[in-house]
Amino acid sequence: MTTRTRLGNRIGWGTAGLAATMAVVAVGASTASADVHTLAIYPTGQTYYVGASYELLATTVSTGGLRWVTLYDNGQCLGGMWTRPVENVDSVSLVAKVNWVPSTMGHHVLTADDSRTTQTFAVDVLAAPAGTVPATPAQPSGCSPLERFLNSGSAG
Repeated sequence: MTTRTRLGNRIGWGTAGLAATMAVVAVGASTASADVHTLAIYPTGQTYYVGASYELLATTVSTGGLRWVTLYDNGQCLGGMWTRPVENVDSVSLVAKVNWVPSTMGHHVLTADDSRTTQTFAVDVLAAPAGTVPATPAQPSGCSPLERFLNSGSAG
């Protein structure tokens, strides 16, 4: 026969109540507004060249909370990071940004993925002009399946 103490019962009920409250909060919380809603490349409106450095920016709405966003070039991971507020930009946007240095000529499909939504941006990259020194691409971080799983909840 198992005997329970008054303290044991209180701890049990407290734990059950906390779990139920967290489940209601998790189910009731709407995060659709946090989805990636834009993907842009800066500087914009120009010709893109192999070896030149550009910045990819994926934005979400801040009311949906921080999101883990992974950015890709033709399916190759460029990096993943949490969105964060950007100085001198409206206060309702959060941004994930990655430096992009194209290494091949041709059509490039750039993608931002937060594990629920994706946005794409396509550009054509030309050969580097004669005499230019190519930029050195940064080592991607946030690209491993483990990092994506731990940060976005999805390894896919």
